[in-house]
Amino acid sequence: MPEYGVTDKGFVIKRLDTIIDEIHDDLTEGLGIDTRLLRPSFLDTLVTTFAGQIADIWEDLQDQYYAKYPATATGVNLDNAVQYGGIRRSAGRKTCYPLHCTGDDGAYIHENSIVATDTLPEIRLVATEEYQITRESCNAASITVAVVQDGAYTVNINGNQYSYSNSGGDENSILEGLKSIISNPDYTVSVSDGMLVISDNIKTRSNKLVLSDNLTTANVTSIAVYETEEYGRVTLPHGIVSKLVENVTGLTSVTNLLEPTYGRDREGDIELRQSYIAKSGLRSNTMLDSIRAELINNVENVETATGYENYTDETDSRGLPPHSIEIVVEGGDESDIAQAILRRKAGGIQTFGKVEVLVAGVYGDSIPVRFNRPDYLYTWIKIVIHGDPGKLPTNYVKLTSDSIITDGKMMEAGTSLLLQLLTEGIYDAVSGITYIDIYTAYSTDRSYIPSSGDYKQQNIIATSRQKVLIDEERIEVTFNADS
Repeated sequence: MPEYGVTDKGFVIKRLDTIIDEIHDDLTEGLGIDTRLLRPSFLDTLVTTFAGQIADIWEDLQDQYYAKYPATATGVNLDNAVQYGGIRRSAGRKTCYPLHCTGDDGAYIHENSIVATDTLPEIRLVATEEYQITRESCNAASITVAVVQDGAYTVNINGNQYSYSNSGGDENSILEGLKSIISNPDYTVSVSDGMLVISDNIKTRSNKLVLSDNLTTANVTSIAVYETEEYGRVTLPHGIVSKLVENVTGLTSVTNLLEPTYGRDREGDIELRQSYIAKSGLRSNTMLDSIRAELINNVENVETATGYENYTDETDSRGLPPHSIEIVVEGGDESDIAQAILRRKAGGIQTFGKVEVLVAGVYGDSIPVRFNRPDYLYTWIKIVIHGDPGKLPTNYVKLTSDSIITDGKMMEAGTSLLLQLLTEGIYDAVSGITYIDIYTAYSTDRSYIPSSGDYKQQNIIATSRQKVLIDEERIEVTFNADS
């Protein structure tokens, strides 16, 4: 193997001093005099000049060598390197919110129509496609009596028919009669302001509503998907999207009651190197690695995926039945996720989870595929920086917060938050620090706001089905000058 260039130790660069010495050795041998004796000289200046050019070529060669490997390449070179493994950098995505849209039965929400949060500054969301508010696909509906007559008044919900026979009653008695016979526990039924209001207790579900000709709808609530104007993860409290920016005929109100599919910024170099390992699992002989890689690589909007297997003949400590797998997936469409799991799982292995999707088999049968969504631990972090105020950058709050957010992006279901792992990034990002105190508080309740006594200097231990969720709005940074 050569001493310089591509060697068994990797790429070894030939530096300027070595190049100059080698040139002088060759000149001394060829001319018969030691060319190093007369310095500075015209010859020495000439040698130094073109030796510097040669040294630049060596540096270019070193950059080209390292640009071919995911561990050392950056930017476009990293994109090119990972493509050898069939991997691509994840593009930026916008956060998608399913909104409950209430309006006239049959009204259309046109693509790119805009709604916004009731905040300052407002956050705008745009309809991803054209949607129709219709009783054919509704989550709630307000029903009124079209005409008072003797006979049957019928409400049909997803094929389940409820009929009330009227004999001499008025509108209110007809509505009360229908309310009394619609006893399905999946729905909340009430009579208010001359309307029979039926609301699905499962806010994600769409129902088909059929009414007899003597009944009609006052308004209907259907679910439409809106996305944020900005790329990245945008977290909004429930009920805060309520402003109609554009006048859409027939649309009277919107609100956000469901968890979104979070977006992300374009994958950075560090994130791509880390995800490259996971995505390369597509060629793995290990089933869980293959499933995880399939989800991350080929299912749109999947953010993280983890998996667990019980290969024993007994139910394990996680509650997994014998010879089964559990996949915990964040983001992505449920149907796409189920199909990806079915493609990669071994035959005879059962799936476990709260979410169940029926996937069509090759023989026309329906195969149930189950998986879980992560339970979020909404985490608040309070950071107290101690150090020299003369050396501390003025934007230390943002630098610290960005460091925590970067580390938080690496969290997935089952990953515990260890405080000592957060300090390294802060020390690298912020100069003038002598030591750091980190306090945490967390809850499974999204609306939780900790008091000062809730913060503890302790790690957050996540179970296999929990994900520590870190958001910039829940990070507080303060500074104490050293005495």
